[in-house]
Amino acid sequence: MEVHHHSHHPKKWKEYITEFVMLFAAVTLGFLAENFREHQVIEHRIELNKIAILKDLQSDSSEITRVLASGDRMIEKFNKVNYLLYLAKTKKISQNQLIDSISVIPEFFARTTTLYMNNSSFKNMQSSGLFTSLEESELKHTLSIYYEVDFKGLESLNDFFDQVGNSYNNYLPIGLGSTVREKNKFKTHYTSNDHLVFKNFMLSLPKTRKILASDEFIYEVQKYYNYIFVYHSTLKTAIKSNDKLIKLLKAEIAH
Repeated sequence: MEVHHHSHHPKKWKEYITEFVMLFAAVTLGFLAENFREHQVIEHRIELNKIAILKDLQSDSSEITRVLASGDRMIEKFNKVNYLLYLAKTKKISQNQLIDSISVIPEFFARTTTLYMNNSSFKNMQSSGLFTSLEESELKHTLSIYYEVDFKGLESLNDFFDQVGNSYNNYLPIGLGSTVREKNKFKTHYTSNDHLVFKNFMLSLPKTRKILASDEFIYEVQKYYNYIFVYHSTLKTAIKSNDKLIKLLKAEIAH
């Protein structure tokens, strides 16, 4: 019996081209699909970070407003003290009048309220590489200014501002001392720890009267008073960046 073998004809070049095109298309589409999926994941993570940063900024806004209000109260208080010291030095009021005027100033001490800005969400965005994926825009630029300039500037000022306030409070511990006694209700143990008794006693001491009449005290007051304005100015710059960022983020998240 004769056996017939089926012959295999070699593929035509068109078939090779077709197979190559189909394989290339499959690989390309797979790559594009994966790339698109990764892009979508990154975009989603960026959106989540934007929402987290917005919450941090809104918290910062409330805190900056509170610290600014505290600074305004200190400016008003030390404005009055400066004027009293000027009147005493120019002999327009007596030392007794100076003592009496200072004795009625409530909480007569440097309340150095400093600002803590929360940058945890921004740091997370940076460390995860998402910040570099953020397209160049006004938002990216303003974020950099707020966290890399304003934030770091305030961080360095906080310690120095606290030092200036502590220096003043240690130089004339009357106001802080009476406030400590009032808040802790120490007068239940000793009459001398009543905040008013303590303040009047301290003001009656010759050393206290000498301090209040000295040029050095005027300098101590000025150092703290001037630095309030330095800190105030930095806070006002920060609140402008904060307001701008909140508006930019709200607009982007809304879309």
